[in-house]
Amino acid sequence: MKRIAALDSIRGLLLLLMTINHLIWISGGYSVIQNVTLQPFGQFGAAECFVLISGLLAGAIYSRESLTNAQSITKAWHRAFSIYRYHIGCLLIVFAWVLIASHFLPSALPILQHSAQNVIETPFKTFIASAVLVNQPNYFDILPLYIIFMLLLPVLIIMYRKGLGWAVVSISIIVWIFSKELNTTILLPFFSFVFSSFKLQLGYFNLFAWQLLFVGGSALGFMLQNKTLRWQHPVLTAIAVIIATGLFAAHYGVFSDYGIQRWALYAYADKPELGWLRTLNITVWVYLIAVIIQRYPNALHIKALSYIGRHSLRVFSWQVVIVYLSAPLLHNLRLESYYTLLIIAFAATLWGAALLSEKVNMHTVSRLHWVSGGSVILSIIMFANVVTADGISPLTIKVTNISDPKTAVLVLVYDEKDDLTQRPTVYMNTYSPQKLAQGITIDALPFGDYAVFAFQDTDGDYNLTIGNDGMPIEHFGYSNNPPLTAPVLMEQVKFAHRGPQTKTINF
Repeated sequence: MKRIAALDSIRGLLLLLMTINHLIWISGGYSVIQNVTLQPFGQFGAAECFVLISGLLAGAIYSRESLTNAQSITKAWHRAFSIYRYHIGCLLIVFAWVLIASHFLPSALPILQHSAQNVIETPFKTFIASAVLVNQPNYFDILPLYIIFMLLLPVLIIMYRKGLGWAVVSISIIVWIFSKELNTTILLPFFSFVFSSFKLQLGYFNLFAWQLLFVGGSALGFMLQNKTLRWQHPVLTAIAVIIATGLFAAHYGVFSDYGIQRWALYAYADKPELGWLRTLNITVWVYLIAVIIQRYPNALHIKALSYIGRHSLRVFSWQVVIVYLSAPLLHNLRLESYYTLLIIAFAATLWGAALLSEKVNMHTVSRLHWVSGGSVILSIIMFANVVTADGISPLTIKVTNISDPKTAVLVLVYDEKDDLTQRPTVYMNTYSPQKLAQGITIDALPFGDYAVFAFQDTDGDYNLTIGNDGMPIEHFGYSNNPPLTAPVLMEQVKFAHRGPQTKTINF
């Protein structure tokens, strides 16, 4: 199968969207650009599309007639090893950055430790656990998935060549159906025995669910390569358009009067578990995009995006690194008017990574230039982080009068510039009532003015539930314990944080 420029463009777009989202998420900020980057067309996003397209290309490339089974195994496993090398390289850089920040930028620790846990306390064991793909810091979960999938790819291709593709896809669907029972937590007792000194980060995505995307994509790629797939039909196209339009309308609340809300849709489109609605939504859009590419091959080809899509491995690895390097700086500036411009500027470095990748492949730039260039970028970002760093001190939060001892309590810490009705930009986590009664501590909170809101999330929807009478039906409280007879204002609940202190909230 010849290289399809439109697919490179789509992969480049997905890389760009993922980078922007990761930069915003790790820094705890918010930007209007997320209206475009998160899930603009329905209940699916960039990551799942990226995995599916990767599977499609892998299935096509490694099943060429010119390759024997032995050659397919060699090439696929060599690719898996290449991905692993980049994974290790990213781990080394990020772990080194966290350790450096722990000495020179203590105010950066909360934001970094939230994403890469245990690195400060047990750096060697955490690195070993991450190197064997068991521990997965935030944004380090896609590459391990891809490594495992590439190791399994030759088996899939051999099965396809034997005419057993139907069996492969059937098994994949069955595993996906039972993925909630088969998730990686079943291996947690074994992992905990080997890595007993800390709590593992097992990654965001359920391997047993997300394998469906790669297996399905590889099957499609194999059939396209071998010209055995007759996939387009006017009736099928019409059905796909109807489903895509209906889900798009529901995603934007067109049917809210009928009780179909966006948060209700997510219950069937769970991202880590690859819910059935998400799978359906991805399937119809992939079909429709394929129709567009077939009829108008250049319609989706954008040279700038295609350029970074052609170097996806190095570009993806770079985005993992830049996300961590820029996190403290972006967190400190998340409430500034130019925050979105900074996000775009850091995301634009993907083209620099693609350029260096191309130069290295052409042997016009030595690998030493990669190291020196990276060192310069690290120095610049380090200086910017030092300049914007604030003083830090711990904040302890306690909650009293908790009547329900079993339901978790959600704790949210807002900056004074935040909107109390929206997601906080500073901190958000759930705790047991017992822990909050004793008090939980945010170890290194930068100096500033904050507000704390806590509520017992009885229905698990991460929102304070309001009854028919307009009054909250879940137990809640704010810092400073203001009167709750009217909507609370920031001025009533904010407090100055300039040193160690304890805030007690009465439900």
